[in-house]
Amino acid sequence: MGGTEIFWIISCVAVAAFAQSIAGFGFGLLAVPMMQLVLDPHDAIVVSTLIGAVSTTSQALLDRKSVDKASVKRLTIASYIGMPFGLLVFVFVSDSVLRLTLGVVVVLAAVVLSRGFTLKDGSHYFDWVLGMMSGVLATSTSTNGPPIVFVLQARKMSPPEFRSTINTIFSFANLGAIALFLSTGKVTMHSFYGALVALPALFLALRIGYAIRPRVSADFFRKLVLIMLVMSGVSLLLKVLL
Repeated sequence: MGGTEIFWIISCVAVAAFAQSIAGFGFGLLAVPMMQLVLDPHDAIVVSTLIGAVSTTSQALLDRKSVDKASVKRLTIASYIGMPFGLLVFVFVSDSVLRLTLGVVVVLAAVVLSRGFTLKDGSHYFDWVLGMMSGVLATSTSTNGPPIVFVLQARKMSPPEFRSTINTIFSFANLGAIALFLSTGKVTMHSFYGALVALPALFLALRIGYAIRPRVSADFFRKLVLIMLVMSGVSLLLKVLL
């Protein structure tokens, strides 16, 4: 791995980790498309998953007091059900099809949320369906955030509860994805080294993000989440169409 690749990975991780520390999600959505400018798509997905596991687990532990344990349990189990299917997609489906599908889903989710879509507390159907979809995306694209964001935002969680819950779910999901990648030989020394050298940038970005977070209002937070969803979806679509 050359110096240019290392510098770019570190830069991608710093930007993605900072955004995630504020919004609660977005690491894979930002890091994977950016990393693919210099890395093979499959290497980018594995590197993002490895470093993302460290990021989400760290934040889940720091914010554990606000976690919604019931949502974590349902969505984590559902994600694990979907992961083996995502691994098959990772191996056999083309990158362009994955990006196009994910881009359309992300933009539609943002539009629905912006129109005030909500979920009743007793309705868990979407948790299981979108949780499984998130699991498929976790092992196929490392961008498993949108379905989980949709569910938690639709339940009108407060920013602290949203961040804590989503990072706990992502932590379990990333660890499960890594186990599957290891079992199929997808984690190479090349990708492991790429994740390792980015750790200092990850923790620095998280520290800065946590310092800024208290100044972010709930209204601004919700708008930021929607903007990030739209931007990530559009970027994926443009990458396929242009």
